[in-house]
Amino acid sequence: MRYSTFGRRTGLRVSEYALGTANFGTGWSAGAEPDEARRIFDRFTKAGGTFLDTADTYRTREAMEYVEKGRAKAGKVVVTMT
Repeated sequence: MRYSTFGRRTGLRVSEYALGTANFGTGWSAGAEPDEARRIFDRFTKAGGTFLDTADTYRTREAMEYVEKGRAKAGKVVVTMT
């Protein structure tokens, strides 16, 4: 995984790939159930991913909740943009 600096003055290094989480949750019918979302998140972070895209409107807030649980268990810094 390649990394770049996020912004000019933040000092944060993030992966060049971001994981979009709009499909985490089933609040709008089809989407990833909690276990599947966790597997996607785990695979992304194990590959070195540290940059997530989420919003509190994705899947009626489910995506944000899944991301927060995943970040807590990741054991490393994972940057979330909303």
